[in-house]
Amino acid sequence: MGFPTGAQTIVLTVDASLSDGSADRDPITLTPTPPQIVSTVHDHIVAGDPIQLVPDRATGAGAVRVLATDAAGYLPSGWTYRVDRSGQSPYYITLPAASGPTVDLSSRTPVSADPGQYDLLAPVAEIEAYADERDAATLAAANAYTDGHSGGGAQPWVFDVTAPAYGAIGDARSVSDGAITTGTKVLRCNTSLPFGSGHATVGMHVGIKGAGPAGVSWYRSTIASVDSSGQITLADNASTSVTNAVVVWGHNNQAPIQAAVDAAEAYLAAGHTYAQVFTPPGAYIIDGPLSTTKSGNGQITFGIYPTTDVKRILHFKGSKGSSAVRHWEQLVPQTGGSAWLSFGTYASSSAQTADINANGNGAVLCGPNEGTSNGLAYGAAARYSNVMAVLEDLAIVTAHSVSGWTYGAANLYGTANAELLDFAYGTAGLYSAGDFANPNTFADGLSIGLLMPSAGNNDHNVMRNVSCNGGYTYGVFLTEHSIADRLMVLYCWAGVCPVGTYAGSVGASHAMKVVQASIESCSHELYVVGPAAQGVGPIIDIDQLQTESGAPNIDGNSTGALMAALGRVKLTGLYNQAGVSTAQPTGIEVVDGGVPSAIRRVTGAFTARPIDRTLVCDTTAGGFTGTLPDADVNPVTYVFKNVGSATLTVGTTGAQLIYTTSGTGATSASVAAGATLRVQAMYNGTAWGWYVV
Repeated sequence: MGFPTGAQTIVLTVDASLSDGSADRDPITLTPTPPQIVSTVHDHIVAGDPIQLVPDRATGAGAVRVLATDAAGYLPSGWTYRVDRSGQSPYYITLPAASGPTVDLSSRTPVSADPGQYDLLAPVAEIEAYADERDAATLAAANAYTDGHSGGGAQPWVFDVTAPAYGAIGDARSVSDGAITTGTKVLRCNTSLPFGSGHATVGMHVGIKGAGPAGVSWYRSTIASVDSSGQITLADNASTSVTNAVVVWGHNNQAPIQAAVDAAEAYLAAGHTYAQVFTPPGAYIIDGPLSTTKSGNGQITFGIYPTTDVKRILHFKGSKGSSAVRHWEQLVPQTGGSAWLSFGTYASSSAQTADINANGNGAVLCGPNEGTSNGLAYGAAARYSNVMAVLEDLAIVTAHSVSGWTYGAANLYGTANAELLDFAYGTAGLYSAGDFANPNTFADGLSIGLLMPSAGNNDHNVMRNVSCNGGYTYGVFLTEHSIADRLMVLYCWAGVCPVGTYAGSVGASHAMKVVQASIESCSHELYVVGPAAQGVGPIIDIDQLQTESGAPNIDGNSTGALMAALGRVKLTGLYNQAGVSTAQPTGIEVVDGGVPSAIRRVTGAFTARPIDRTLVCDTTAGGFTGTLPDADVNPVTYVFKNVGSATLTVGTTGAQLIYTTSGTGATSASVAAGATLRVQAMYNGTAWGWYVV
């Protein structure tokens, strides 16, 4: 980091050598408490971004130049640095200029976090007072610190999960060379040798992908002993033998994070309207049972807010960039930025079904939900907790279950409003390991990665840059009033699920909109859940549905749901046009975005596809039949142009009728050479048919 001449700086040093003579190679992170430190004297702004002190790989020694916490000419003054080191709870230090040009980290005594002071002095008498952009910068820094989104950590409305009062430790580590044998407790990582240098301690929680029971897949236990840098003994026997397995371990943070949420809710209950639960950078393991104490069903829960009072805002905030998408060659789960990593799964399909029926869908983060035994079935019958849940700059990773028995990431079904901003979720599965080769296996379960507030909600469902990295039965339950600018869903049995009605909710009366949806490698790109109000909807428009599929498909949980659904979806990306299909008739119009105009030339018998519009039929080699799809609620107008010399026959599906100018329906119509037939589906009060228009 460069500093202007005259700025008071300090060289902070560290000796990270260990008692055995080896070096601790993990970087140390220093983060200024205020989001900006501004100097009008030096015309300089220091962003409050994390600074890394990286020890030498051989000696463990390291140094970095940083700004003194009381540097003259800078505002605020007297602030602190937050120190994050692997295996330790975060703490705060001061580095005043008087402490010397060089200071060793070990010499600093931890202090309480302090944002510093802004000494904005009044002008001296008889000296002209003025304001320019430099003053504005200083005031902007002050204002930035009072912004509830800043995550500074010292504001009374910010509840940092790593604060001493709560004690979360984001120290989860991942490797991909784990080996354990059925019926044994010894875990070996002979290539990565990750357990030395204090990186594994007795009592830490451990998850191993694939070592659990069949269907569950995920194995969870705790460390009983650290035997060497490449071996630990666990408290429980593995159910399945694995090699080259993903291993994740670290401190369990379920209780600390829940304590921070409880404190934030107590702050709201005291009459305040906004509280932020802040998760600093790090991967935080959450390992423990689902709780139903707040009318929800989650590992981390928040509660009920009366509809007669001011709506409260509960903000779950992490660090910028936490929504990064996992690379397909990654060998470990994506836990960059601020990530919660859950080890929770159901033991079986029957256990999952029974719990959902009683307590609603289980999730890592859950508000009051649709459960009937744990509360009043929030989200059903237009009953809501009067809270807006905001999830921002956060990733939630859940245990990977080949059968879809994992918990969801977030259940917001019973909250009145929701905002998801730069949010990512998905299981700990990996493309490189073949975990998503067959998403049909996830259909054995009922996992829903994300539930938005149910139909009937309070008209504020906002999704900006939301990514589902896959591994669920249903990627996202999208509900009325939802609007998303970028929505990605990968590797689920059903990707985006427009909801008309579910779990006792009222029927949706309003639409949902996605600007760009990337839905890849899902068995069903769209899956309609229940018909909406009066059998009209759900209504969904997707400006661009990017996919990589040989057979893009729209399905639903009933024929009635698909037939009630409406909207317009434009396919883009890599897909087989011949494979585009709908499982049942639907009112959702599918548009082929891969061509300038939907014109297809055919020379033999065919059936019109959902993405067809104009069929140019060349009958030069002889007549043939083109078959119309089911007319029921079909939104497409088809044009048949005979450019050959023989007769083209247009037939129907299921003996439906084609009504020509005679007004008498027939199951087929003849199109002479050079002629054109244009038909549209209509309901005549008795049955659906095709009418010439």
